[in-house]
Amino acid sequence: MPKYEFKKTNKSKKETKPIESTKISEPVSTFNLSEFAKENQQASNTKAKMGRPRKNKVYSTVRIQKYNVNRINSLQNTLEFDTQDDLINFLIDRAENTLENEQRIMFDMYMKTYEARDKKTK
Repeated sequence: MPKYEFKKTNKSKKETKPIESTKISEPVSTFNLSEFAKENQQASNTKAKMGRPRKNKVYSTVRIQKYNVNRINSLQNTLEFDTQDDLINFLIDRAENTLENEQRIMFDMYMKTYEARDKKTK
């Protein structure tokens, strides 16, 4: 006579529930390209332009070393100029006023040359 009797039930074979078919859902709204284009065009007309205002000035680039950039920024803050452009304009005017006669003649000649070249490129 066996000491233990095991009641073997097959738990791994449970009854499977039937799988119901999944209903395909409908989106509330869909993308409409013509409406998007109209909204985007209206938004672009009302948006402010990015970047700083140009104040009807024409800008160009001058390459200077980082050390000099730091000096310019330090002078700008020390002398309380609003922009770097104002500081540079002030310093160039001061240097221009200290030119001697021969240097003034050369300066005027160079200015005429550079202005004529700028007019040709426009």
